Amino acid sequence: MADPVRPLRTGAAAPSAHVAPGRTTVPRYTGPAGRGDAPHLVVVAGSAPDPDLGPADRLVRLPTGGDAASLLDRELTTLVTGTRILVTGPETVVQAVRAAALHRGALDEELVLVPTDVADSTRDRTVHCGHCHHRVVVHADVGDAVACPGCRLVLHVAGHHSRRLAAFLGAPTPQRAP
Repeated sequence: MADPVRPLRTGAAAPSAHVAPGRTTVPRYTGPAGRGDAPHLVVVAGSAPDPDLGPADRLVRLPTGGDAASLLDRELTTLVTGTRILVTGPETVVQAVRAAALHRGALDEELVLVPTDVADSTRDRTVHCGHCHHRVVVHADVGDAVACPGCRLVLHVAGHHSRRLAAFLGAPTPQRAP
């Protein structure tokens, strides 16, 4: 994966005062405490540390730059009914695995997401351009302005996250990137 693009400016737009954070689609994570006693397929992305494993858990590694869809196509055929999926690693990869699992019929209730980089509000995020539909990984916070490499428009990183696309919405502004 290429190095993330840096934002043009931070704090470009404040979150809407009339929208409570609980009413946005920004992902919220319960952590491993909410995983229960069911067996889990534990997907560890990149160099993330291994979580505590239960007796019936199976650990698989998704290498940096690896394809989440191929990994799930291979692993899901071997799971028994009732197995959950726990994913840990950088948020961009955790969300990509989530989108691939949902596309293959998993339910949100069957997924436990444990991103390792959510302590900082400014972090790598996948942003989907609402104008040209290009996706780019940027190092930004919600509200930052970033340049779309596809159409060169300045995008506002909105507080809307698509589970299907595993990306934050980049709302186009009338400005062109320098």
